[in-house]
Amino acid sequence: MRVEASMILAMALFATAGAAQPAAPTAPASPPGGTFIGRSVTPAGVLIVGFDANGDARTSREELRLGTARSFGLADGDRNGALTLIELSNWSATWLGDISALPGRFDFDRDGDDRVSAAEFSAELDRRFVRFDADKDGAVGRGELLQLPQARPDRRGDGRQKLPSPPQRQ
Repeated sequence: MRVEASMILAMALFATAGAAQPAAPTAPASPPGGTFIGRSVTPAGVLIVGFDANGDARTSREELRLGTARSFGLADGDRNGALTLIELSNWSATWLGDISALPGRFDFDRDGDDRVSAAEFSAELDRRFVRFDADKDGAVGRGELLQLPQARPDRRGDGRQKLPSPPQRQ
């Protein structure tokens, strides 16, 4: 009888010890009838974050200037002062994550000569920086880079907006 009582006591202690543990964290619930879509950073935002040289989690105009010059120099494989479309594609694959990531060819090559000059390269990244700098303090912080997915019209013709599908991994 004594063995049974100590077994029951041990089992009760074991059962209550498990109940005292906090529940494991769970992922946020999906909205009703849809997929959970959070905020994200564009490829250009990822690039600009990488220009943060002093580690303060903000990219200043000077860090943008230095990072842009360094990035252009890395992309200009033949060192002729302009990027061919192949050099730009290789740069996009490495630094933006995909050859079709934005900003793309038509964002950079504003004069349509199939070459991207250092001035065109710098001007496009500066345009992106200005758009990201929501508080207009001359620096881009991590929170300013986060964006909600853009709504797009539903093709059913009922006028309702629909969030884009999350990107599929390949």
